[in-house]
Amino acid sequence: MAPQVALAQPAAPRPPAAAPGVLTKPPKLVTFVEAAYPPEEKAAGKTASVVLRLAIDTQGRVEEVAVQESAGPAFDAAASSAARQFLFEPAEVDGQTARVRILYRYEFTLQAEVPTTAIFSGIVRDRTTKTPIAGARVAIEGSGEGDTDAGAREVVTDDAGRFLLDAVAPGTRRVTIAAPGQTPVQTDESFEPGRRLEASYEVDQASPDAAEGGEPAEDLELVVTAPPLSKNVTSVEVGQDEGRRVPGTQGDVLKVVQNLPGVGRAAAGSGALVVWGAAPEDTRVYVDGVRVPLLYHFGGVRSVIQSDLVRAVDLTPGAYGAPHGRGLGGLVTVSLIPLDDPDHHGSTSVDFLDAAASLRSGLGESLRAAVGVRYGWAHRVVPVVSDEDVGELFPVPRYLDGQARVAWFFSPRASLEIGALGSLDEVERTVDSEDPASRRGDARSLTWGRVYGRYASQRDDGTEVSLTPWYGRDDRSETQRFGAVTTEVASESEVFGLRGSWRGRLAPEREAPLAGAVATVGLDTEITRATVARSGSLGVPAREGDARVFGQRPSEQVASDTWDAWTGSPAVFGELDVSLFSGAVHVVPGARVEPYVISASRQSPVVGETPSIGLFSQELFVEPRLAVRVRPWEPLELRAAYGLYHQPPAAEDLSAVFGRPTLESPSSQHVLGGANLAPGGGFSIDLVGFATFSEDLAVRSALEQPLLARALASTGVGRAFGGQVLLRREREGGFFGWISYGLTRSERASSPEAEFRPFDFDQTHVLTALASYEIGLGFEIGSRFRLASGFPRTAVESAYYDARTDTYQPRFGPTNGTRLPTFVQLDARLSKRFDVGRVELEAYLDVQNVTNHENVEEIVHSESYAETGAITGVPILPVLGVRSSW
Repeated sequence: MAPQVALAQPAAPRPPAAAPGVLTKPPKLVTFVEAAYPPEEKAAGKTASVVLRLAIDTQGRVEEVAVQESAGPAFDAAASSAARQFLFEPAEVDGQTARVRILYRYEFTLQAEVPTTAIFSGIVRDRTTKTPIAGARVAIEGSGEGDTDAGAREVVTDDAGRFLLDAVAPGTRRVTIAAPGQTPVQTDESFEPGRRLEASYEVDQASPDAAEGGEPAEDLELVVTAPPLSKNVTSVEVGQDEGRRVPGTQGDVLKVVQNLPGVGRAAAGSGALVVWGAAPEDTRVYVDGVRVPLLYHFGGVRSVIQSDLVRAVDLTPGAYGAPHGRGLGGLVTVSLIPLDDPDHHGSTSVDFLDAAASLRSGLGESLRAAVGVRYGWAHRVVPVVSDEDVGELFPVPRYLDGQARVAWFFSPRASLEIGALGSLDEVERTVDSEDPASRRGDARSLTWGRVYGRYASQRDDGTEVSLTPWYGRDDRSETQRFGAVTTEVASESEVFGLRGSWRGRLAPEREAPLAGAVATVGLDTEITRATVARSGSLGVPAREGDARVFGQRPSEQVASDTWDAWTGSPAVFGELDVSLFSGAVHVVPGARVEPYVISASRQSPVVGETPSIGLFSQELFVEPRLAVRVRPWEPLELRAAYGLYHQPPAAEDLSAVFGRPTLESPSSQHVLGGANLAPGGGFSIDLVGFATFSEDLAVRSALEQPLLARALASTGVGRAFGGQVLLRREREGGFFGWISYGLTRSERASSPEAEFRPFDFDQTHVLTALASYEIGLGFEIGSRFRLASGFPRTAVESAYYDARTDTYQPRFGPTNGTRLPTFVQLDARLSKRFDVGRVELEAYLDVQNVTNHENVEEIVHSESYAETGAITGVPILPVLGVRSSW
């Protein structure tokens, strides 16, 4: 955390026993001590603001600290302890050193936003009336070490009294505030690259009076927001600006998740998230507490939330806490930008993939709004710059997404927000053939939307309360055609959710061994109603573990079914963060009690006049969670965690014809241990070892002729184990980057007695190395290198001729007994930024696969299976774009 100075109201003037004086030199902070972020508050993602009144003597020492505005005992104590160790250059009144009292605001925030250059913004108000002062001049002199901008830069406040200076060079700067008709006041500020400094200046109309002892009157208040702190927990968080500049993501913040440890590479044309070897559908994605069906549009070319509305994205690959559940895999949480800024902000962007626009604005004293929309035209551009295989076999989707939010801040610590999220995806392909029986094609679509409300408040003692009800709708369809055989699956789902939580301190801070305890309790309810219709081949769509090859003719056994399914789970959860030995040890036990209620409209197929007989089942699960963090040495943190998780069966699997209405809910246990070392210089090293064990997974029945309503069975088991390392350097001096490596083995078996085989999405080795560097004059260059093991595949050992169907049929080797070749790709990015008043323009060129390496994405066979070929992925793909923001 960089030092920040906040000059404020000195002591109120006493009776005029001394001659008037003028503050000729404000105190300057020369020794800054970073406040220790309360570990339990940090782990829970809590932020706060503490305003301190500091008394500074004539030697520049802090002789008294008092809390002016409290944020709770933990934050108050941390900020006060650090402030007592500050050392200032003494203030001067009429050229003589003097005692002063100032206000210093210490802002504790977990936001990891890292703009390229320092930004200085704020507001100037009249101290007495609190009204904004228009026309005030705010100037910065170039005085930082190594600063090439030696001249002064200045800006005049607008009608709302606000000012903004972009691209401020780093260093210690003299700031001058000159309101109309008033004596200019000066102070020093420190600006760091990648930091935003937000200040609030309040000035008096009259000249300051002197106080006894040489103390100047209360003539100026500077409230400075301290730099944000990075999150240092098991999960990995990446802020908006850093994520936007990752090469190979085309400026999409949420695509940075694909580059984090524990995440496998998605196949070309897929937006799947494979985390710690779990199935893509097992990883849950939340946007500000609202679950959404997917993070990326079909094809993975874009995320479903516009980057300019995203504050940060956080990936927890496993062993997460009690507040979340219903997933056997990882957890991705997306936090949107808070709507607490009354200014107008917006952005537009256009590139080869899509066009987007966003706007955030104040609608009055306490009302804020934000809106964003994006339309994709990649399906028109990519086929032009790619070869035919990409267009036919890995088609690029059509997509559209939008977001809208309105927030009412009815008190400084309470707000009510109403929002909506939505997305539409379509993808279609057709592969022609001279033989009508060999023509094939498929089409997929997904339209989803969410509306929600959120109440959030924080009391003076730090207690937090939140309540988020939400409603959503998902419409999916998939059609596959192979000759005369057509398979269709369509589902319409409604989802109702309610999440509420209370968080507060149970035990006050005290001496060792117990340093404090914070409790979190809440309710997490989700109810889904789905109507599913399916017709066509019994083997399409393929399931994980099926022995198959790309383009294989489907089974001619066909059927049809239409059914309804309800799943509901009103879970309650609790978590206690116990801090021991002055915060050096944290023990976080938790539990989630979750009843599952499952209903299917049919427990057996309808035959003739037989009426439908429904099915209703209940299950109750108690899921223990435990996390331990130990900091034996300030730069080193050791941690371990365990969790038990369950997931309701998919509605598509509850068919009496294609699935099994009596499927059990699968479960998974997560275990991890790791360490994080921050040696300094912006570097950190994160090591994690993990293992997961799953059971009761839905698999195809092993019988050639399954029993009635038993096409699937809850006998599957799975395991995944491995380790990962992340060497990361935060943005400093215009440079940031990381190296991520994961070693994972993910396996499945159809029953506990069967032999394990590689999971369809298993990737033994995944290596990502990326870096970005600002070379000057607004230019930034970056590169990303990725290497990943090929996906498992089942080899065709021979084939035989089937005279009945006049086709060749394959004979397979061991399921997933071979692999595709190793994936290797190098991407590059070049950008240039321009400042045009308050508008920042950026032009960028993001090139995927700059070496045009032919990565094999699939193996294809001739009709007789005598010859094989390969489908390669996306060749060199340049994406040229322009973005503006203000």
